[in-house]
Amino acid sequence: MRRPPPCVALVARTHGAVGLSILIAIGLAHALTRNLPMVAWGGRTYAITGGLAGVYLLASALIWFGAPGGRLLSRICGLLYLSRPRFGSPLWEIMDSAEFQKHCQRR
Repeated sequence: MRRPPPCVALVARTHGAVGLSILIAIGLAHALTRNLPMVAWGGRTYAITGGLAGVYLLASALIWFGAPGGRLLSRICGLLYLSRPRFGSPLWEIMDSAEFQKHCQRR
């Protein structure tokens, strides 16, 4: 399989980095607070944050391979980035580009 165009790879890597950051944060929070009686993380907490990390990693994979549904999931994940305009706006513009949309079309 060929590598995606650089703009597509940037979006996919960004989603992947966010997903991995969430997983690392889950691990660190668990390691630092597991012996503290006043901090209790329930199973629902790990399920929600793990699911969120999974969504970002899934978006990364779908965009990288140009799979159907990747554009929509990328837009949903991209909403987080818009809170930082200097970071999110360029990514949003990449997702609007013809090269990005062509990569994510059905083959």
